Amino acid sequence: MTILRIACLLVFAFAVSGLASAADEGKSMPKDVPDFDVHGISMTECQCTAYACPCRSNGHPDHGSCDAADFTYIKHGHYGKVDMSGFKAVVIGDLIDHDASKVQGTAYFDKSSTPEQRAAFSEMLAFMFGWNPPHIVGSKVVSIDFKVDKNTYTLAIPDILEEKGVMKVDSDGKPTHVMPAMDLWGNKITYVDNVVFKYHDKGVGEWDHSGHQANVKEFHTTKEMYANKKLLMQHGDMSGTWTAEQKKMIEAMGMKAE
Repeated sequence: MTILRIACLLVFAFAVSGLASAADEGKSMPKDVPDFDVHGISMTECQCTAYACPCRSNGHPDHGSCDAADFTYIKHGHYGKVDMSGFKAVVIGDLIDHDASKVQGTAYFDKSSTPEQRAAFSEMLAFMFGWNPPHIVGSKVVSIDFKVDKNTYTLAIPDILEEKGVMKVDSDGKPTHVMPAMDLWGNKITYVDNVVFKYHDKGVGEWDHSGHQANVKEFHTTKEMYANKKLLMQHGDMSGTWTAEQKKMIEAMGMKAE
């Protein structure tokens, strides 16, 4: 059930702490990877303040560390010759910390994923965050249930994780809290109400951060985006405010750099 090689690459690739490493240690990345092009959805819940996660806007968490769960579902796409359609994984733990040595997490892979998908995913994420030293406490293959019902997002790992987020929309049905953000998969997130965020894995960790920060984002991510440095996270310095280059990018997106 333990897949240490994959998990070692995965946990920090998911961790937003990689943004700090990118800023502090440079932005060079390994280039010897095949082309990838993936479409999907990601959901993140953490202990940061609702609708105000500083980690997404070039800063560190106000409380020093951050209990979080990062979920990714690849609806369709490929990494090299590997079909990534249907791949699901969650990384849970202290996924961002001002003290990088304290960052750790557990990787949970859906039981429907294939060994080829896991290996491909780990390589893709290693390319995205190739400068990060891994620190992994474990990994498991489990049943991951993710559902979207109109504006409600639910995620569950039986007896381990329960999440529920509800997106606020306007009279036209459009999301009301779309923000520019430093993220692994793209440059925008949508904040949602964190209705439930409960985690319990005996011997690993336990918390109830319901009511804190939650966001979702639908993504289309490619190797070309990284090669051309199209992501806000590639231009950060974790200073707590947007850099000049990030401000230019955000304005070009038709959004405000607040």
